[in-house]
Parts: sequence; C-alpha cells; structure tokens
Amino acid sequence: MEGEEAKVIDARQLVRIEAVHRGFLYQHIYASICLLMAGGAGVERIIVEHDEDVEVVLPGRHIYVQIKTRQDDLASGDISGALDRFAEIRKAHADGDRAGEASFVIASNAAPNGPLKEKLAADDWPKDVALHWPEGPKPEDPCLPVPPASVPDAVAGCSALAAGLPLGLLRPDTLTWKLASMVIYASAGAPPRTDHDFAREELPDLFEQLAVQMQELPTPPAPYRAQINEPALLGDDEVRIVSGLSGAGKTAWVAEAVVHAPLLVTYLDVVDMPGAALATAVAREVAGKMFGRSSGKLGEIFLPGAIGLDMLGALSVKLGEEAIAAHVVIDNAHRVPPSDLEAVAARAPNLRILLLCQPGAAVTELEAKLGIKAETLNGWDEDTIAAALHDTGCQADFADCERLSRLTGGLPFYVINAAVVAAREYGGGVRDFCADVEAQTHIVETAQEVILKRAFESLSAEDRETVAVLSAADVPLSRDEAMNLLMSASGLDKKTAALRLKALPATGAMEMFGNSGLKIHDAIRVLGAADLGARGKGAEEKAKSALLQVMITSIREDWSIAKLGLLIRLFGQVGDARILVEFATDELFHEMGVWPEIEPYLLAIAASEEADPETRLWALDGLAFNDLRDGEAEPALERTNVMRALLEAHELGDDEWLAFGMKRMLAFSRLGDADGVKAMSDEVEKRLPDKSEHRRVFRYNRAWALFKLDQREAAAEEATALVGEYYGVLGLTPGDVFGRNAPELRPLLRKDKDVTDTVKHLADTLDLLAQSVGQFSQRSAMTRIHAMKFYELAQAYNSLVRVGQDLVDEFVWVHDFTGAREILEKNVFPFIQAIGLVSWVLPVRALYAVVLAYCGDHGAAAAEVARLRPYEEAMPPGHRDAFQNQKKMIEDLRLHGGPPQRRVEIPVPLQALFDQRRGAPRAVEPRRKIGRNERCPCGSGKKYKQCHGR
Repeated sequence: MEGEEAKVIDARQLVRIEAVHRGFLYQHIYASICLLMAGGAGVERIIVEHDEDVEVVLPGRHIYVQIKTRQDDLASGDISGALDRFAEIRKAHADGDRAGEASFVIASNAAPNGPLKEKLAADDWPKDVALHWPEGPKPEDPCLPVPPASVPDAVAGCSALAAGLPLGLLRPDTLTWKLASMVIYASAGAPPRTDHDFAREELPDLFEQLAVQMQELPTPPAPYRAQINEPALLGDDEVRIVSGLSGAGKTAWVAEAVVHAPLLVTYLDVVDMPGAALATAVAREVAGKMFGRSSGKLGEIFLPGAIGLDMLGALSVKLGEEAIAAHVVIDNAHRVPPSDLEAVAARAPNLRILLLCQPGAAVTELEAKLGIKAETLNGWDEDTIAAALHDTGCQADFADCERLSRLTGGLPFYVINAAVVAAREYGGGVRDFCADVEAQTHIVETAQEVILKRAFESLSAEDRETVAVLSAADVPLSRDEAMNLLMSASGLDKKTAALRLKALPATGAMEMFGNSGLKIHDAIRVLGAADLGARGKGAEEKAKSALLQVMITSIREDWSIAKLGLLIRLFGQVGDARILVEFATDELFHEMGVWPEIEPYLLAIAASEEADPETRLWALDGLAFNDLRDGEAEPALERTNVMRALLEAHELGDDEWLAFGMKRMLAFSRLGDADGVKAMSDEVEKRLPDKSEHRRVFRYNRAWALFKLDQREAAAEEATALVGEYYGVLGLTPGDVFGRNAPELRPLLRKDKDVTDTVKHLADTLDLLAQSVGQFSQRSAMTRIHAMKFYELAQAYNSLVRVGQDLVDEFVWVHDFTGAREILEKNVFPFIQAIGLVSWVLPVRALYAVVLAYCGDHGAAAAEVARLRPYEEAMPPGHRDAFQNQKKMIEDLRLHGGPPQRRVEIPVPLQALFDQRRGAPRAVEPRRKIGRNERCPCGSGKKYKQCHGR
C-alpha cells in the first residue's frame, strides 16, 4: 500500500543498526547533560568523541568517560577494551605527555552482572576507574550525572536540567534536542568545532543563542508527526524550494527540523515584506545570528551607506573567510518577486537558502530562473492519519484512512480539521464524514474548503472549468486521456485542450506524475467536484459520461484497482445497472478488492420492484456470492429465497435457476443442513447442461459443501480428482509447477483460448484440497503454494492473500518462523501493496507482528502493534478480538520466549518448496491431530473448531 513501509531484507542487521544508533543517541544526550551541569561544577571544557566518548576537563584533572548501553546486564567482556584503552591513557599522563591527573569512568545504563560485581570489589580493580549505573553508587564528581536507564529517561533527565535555565518560553525538551544535535556535529569534527570541544565560557552565550533562535521560530505542534519521506532541512545546495499548498505543514516541518539541526538556522517570514527590502532583512538577521557577539565583524558587514545587496555581499564574504555557511529559511517566499529572490541568491553564495512557497506561477518562474526543481512534502501516511484521528476521538479502519488521505491529500492541517469535524458532527465516524464530503452533502465547511476556496476562485474561468472537469477523476490520467476528457466534456478542440493543460500546473492545482500521468491535487479536487456539481446536472453528467468512455479505453490498456473502482462508480452514477450486475456475477471481480464500490448499487437493484427481474436476480446472486465468501450463510439463504420467488413469478432461464440452486446448496452447507445440501445437490445435478465445464464447477461446489459439512475425506477425494482434470485441461502436470513462479508458468498455458476461468477454478480446487486433507503437513503446505501461483496467474489476488495467510500458519506450526516471515514479506505484502487490497492490510499486518515475535524480533513486533492500535476501535468485532489475542500472544512471547526455529524436521524446508524443480515431495504424516476445543495455533486466540478447524 501507499505509505506502507518497505520490509527489510536482513532483520538481524536492522536490529544491530538500531542498537548502534540507540547507543550513539544515548551517548550524545549524556554529553548534553554534562554541558548543562558544567557551569556549577568548575568544568573548563567538555570534549566529545576524542580519546573517549566524553571527556570532562577540570583544573588539574581530566576525566575520561566510556559509555556503554546494553539490553542485558553489563559483563566483563563488554568493558575489557575500555580498560585496555584506559591503561594507555594513564601511561600518557604518567609520562607527562598529558597534563594533569587522569581518572576514568564507565557509564552504563545496565547494572553489572554477578562476575563483574565481584571484579569491582576485588583488590586488583584499578583505583582510578569508577563504574556508574542507574541504581549504583552516586558519582563522586558533581560534573557527572547518574547514567539514565534508557534513551527516554536520558531525554527526560536532560530536559529537567534545561528547565532550570532562564530561557523564557523555550521548551526544555527543545533545548535538549538542540544540544544533542550540536554534540553530534562536534563529534564529527565539523566546523566550527573541529577540536570536538565546548569551552565553559561559551556555554551561557550558546544557551542564550539557542533560546533566541528557537523563540523566533514557530513552535512545532506537539506531538509532531512526520510526513512521508521528509526532505532534509540542511543541505549543500545554495538555494532550494519546498513547495506545498497552504496547510501542507511546511512551517511545522521547518520548526520541528530546526529543533534537531546541529547548526544555527535563521528564519524569516516575508509574507508582508516588499521585495526590495528582502536583501537588507536577510543580511541583518543572518549577521546578527552568526556574529552578534562580535561588533568588529558586524562593522565590516554593515558599512556606512551600504545598501541591502552590498551588505549581503559583505556578509557572504565574511562567511567565506570564516569557512562557514549560514542557513536561512524564507517562509512565504512566493509573496516576493522572483527577481528579488534571484538577486539575493546570486549575491550571497555562502548562504544556504531554503524557500517555502505555495505552488503557482511564482514557483514556476523561480525554478526556471534558478535552474532547480521544487521539492514537496508528501503528507501523512495512513498510519499517521490513524494516530491523529484516534487522538481526536474518531474511529477509522485502514480503508477509511486511505479514503480520507485521498480527500485531503494527506496534508496535516486538513486531516486534523477533518478529524475535528468528524468528531463534532459525525460522532467520530470518519467513514460517514468521507461519504458526505464525496457526495457534497456535508453541512459544515472544512478549513480545507475555506483556505483553498480563495485560491480556487482566483483562477480564471477557463482554469476553473478545467479543474472542475478533471476533478471527476480521482486517478492519474495520461495527457491524451485528459485532453480527450476536456474535449468531450467542454466541447474544446485539441489545440485549446492542450493549452488548458499546459497552463494548469502553474496554478498548483495539478499534480504531475513524471511523464506518465496528471491529476488534480486531492486537496483541491473537493472544490473542483463541488464546482462541477454547481454547473448543473447536465454538465456533470456530460463530464462523467465522457470520463466513463475514457476509462473504458484506459483500463483495457493499463489495468489497475483504482481505475476499476472509478469505473464502477461511474457506471453506477450514469445508471448502467446491467453492467454493474455483470461485474458482480463474475467470480474474478470479487477478487479485486472493490466490492465496497459496487455493493450499494447492487443492494438498490436487488430491492427495486421496478428492476428487470433477470437483472434483479443476478444482483441477488452477486450479493449472495459475497455473503458466502464472508461466511454469512443466513443472509445468503434469505437472498436465495427472493431469487426463488423471482424464478417462480417470471420465465427465467436455466442459467438463472442454476445460479439459485448452487447458492442455496452452499448456504445450506454453511448452516450445517446436510439434508438441504443433498436435496439441492440432486436437483441441481438433474438440471445441469451436458458440458464438462458445468459439471466440474458443480462437482467443486458439491465438494466444498461436503467440506463445510465436515465430510472431509469425500471432499478431498473429489478435489483430488478435479485437480487432475484441471491440470489436464490446462496441459500441465504438477511437476511443471515446481521451481517456477507464476510469470514462468504463463508461457506453458494453452494459447488457443482464454483459460483464466480454468486457472482460477484449479486454484480454488487446490485450496479446497489443502483444507480437506488436514492442515499442518507438507502435503497441504505444498498444495497451498501451488494454489497461490495459480491465483496469481488468474489475478485472483484476494484469494492469493487469504491462502498466503493459511500458508503462514503452516510455517509457524512447524516452527519455521523465518519461512513464515519470508512468505509475508516476499509473497503477500507485495500483492497487497501493488494491487491496493486495503481490506487485508490490518489482518495481515497483525499476523506479521505475531510472526516477528516468534522470530524474536520483539522490538519490531511491538512497533507494529503500536502502529495498528489506533485502528483497533474501528475493526470489525471478529478482527478486533483476534487482534487483542494476538497482542497477548506477542507480549507472552516477549516475556517467556517461544519455541526455537526449526531447522529441518521435514525432508525439505517449506520455503524451499517454492523453488524445488525436481521430484515430488516425500509424503509426510501430518502433525498430531488438534483437539476441537484446543486453542488454534494461528494465534487468533479462538478455539480450533471456531477458527481454522471450521
């Protein structure tokens, strides 16, 4: 999914990397605490990352501090290298190479273990070496802190010290992060701290300078939530542009980024500043920041009679002499003439200028003049939106968050405003809020509409019409598709339509996707859709009819779930019911994850007494099919009752009767009614056409009904026979499937006719066979692997993901946790993300968290659970119960551990079955039979008979 984070290739390497960076961050905050304690302890200098992690220089004395962070107790082996290095430093002081007395400290967040405590108490422990830990003896030196137990504790401790400084309104945690960033910079030996040290006399000025700088900046929101792939604040480019609509969070991003920046950053908001005054303002603000305590240097810059650009030039020269670059953020830069910004950039090459702009003609001109490309902020992803909604008291599942992201562009201000409106006017129901906004029936105007309406109304009449027409599409269109839409909907010729499209990017209303597509920005599309509706029903229908024809052509050339969803909505809006019913009765349609788009239309058709009886029956068939997929037998049976009434009242055909009979038989099986299944099965079999395709479909459905009646041997026998027949129809053998992925199998399929339905039926039958033969054996695992390959060939992605989850259960059962993780990361998540199966995102991620815990990656498992928690309240009851049980299981695995990873207990590791090319797998007896009332091994917390034993 979009916003879905990439999965790492080497999880162990990630754990190591995180541990290293956690250690460095702990070390930098420890040094920051030392800086805050230095003034009252007689410290002369504090040095970082030199001979030791932190060095504190006192009159006649030098303390060397080695910092250790550990998850477990500190052991002798953890400090042996430090003790050896201490010996070398001790000798340098004894020989006179180093001045003053030396003493040494090992500061750790972890207590020493038993053997190390014995060494500390031994007579041969060096008298000049102290070991500090959180619950240990208090440090004798007042310049050294008690080591915090963790990074959060270190931040809290540092912030508590910062709160004691007279820094006005500056938040203590802000100073903590600024100090930590400066320690990081000094650790790298970067100018002006090439010597890695902080002198005591400069600390008051340093604290004051940071306080002044931060108080001039806007306060970042608390909590600040990062946007997708945020750009770096500091860079080496002389000029950069970050462009985004009002509400995109540009200022908040800068305010938060400056908190963590290791260098001084000058911030200017030029919203009401004349362009001619810009150079003077920049020169004065930057010079005051960089050289405020040096009047002599300021005098060289502010020469008598110098004008703005001359002062700016002098400032740049002075910065060059000092070998430093000054970083400047100019907010609302689009309000200043581009020529003035160009002049500032040209005159001051030693400034690093970041321009924050709203998109429009000014940005386009700046890009051309400066030869650069504007960067953008990408908004919040669905998890971040979910967290913001949860904090506002709203309920939303993943699909709701994805829908709100499309409506707001994911822009933070608009998301928060939408959350406030949904909480106040919709009882926290984000789904209902989104539905009203999309239908333009909401009463409360959102900030998004208020803010953007002014910009929208400032567009020319032609641009507004173009935006309105293109707003009908919520997917990117190619340039030719957009032109065809404009030509049909607005009656334009090709040249005029091309000119309209060419002019639109400069307005900021259009998003460009490389050379492949364009789309009205999601945040503006709400206004465009409202404007289209205001133009009258005729204009709106004309635009949507034109878009429908464009999408019919487009989807044949470049298929996607998003296009299919738009196509369905357009069919429904223009009133073409029969095509919607044809969609709903196609099995493959139900695999696309777009059922929520079509269900409302089918419900309306099925309930309409005026609808054509045949169309109405097929609408009921589609609804019943989906009920059965979801395990809802009673609604499916009720729909077959209505189907039977239609058959009795009207002269409908054999196909309609067979659809009724099949669905009724399957509904009876779901309800455990063996007599009902037998009666319907016999009746359907009598009326079957004498065609092999029809008989195979019937046999599959009968076998599926037997399986649901717990007649597994009979179901497995029929499924085994059908699998062989389907392989024969396709011209394949099971041996052909070993070692080949779906793309490699496709060339082996018959070319003389479309076999998509046959491939799908083979996959269904393999899935049924795997369920019938009993789970947790090599036979069922390999059968599922084959089913997944054929589901991929048939583009039946919904079933592919479902079977993939069952396969993960198999791997976990045999304790192949690494294989289970690989299946999710390499075979399931890629399809969810690429196809956009939003309904599967939360269940699969919850299962992934359990697998991570089994793999021993408890930090990653806890992080995944934390990201899923904001969705919990909006989960369907069954999913919510399963998620709560999964959370308990993850916590239990963290506290007590899980079974060890099984190497090879079966002849071939299950993962290898994906790649095995020769020979059939050796038969392996299934693991012990699971009791019906035992807890299901999948982690759902349910009894086996209520979960995978159904």
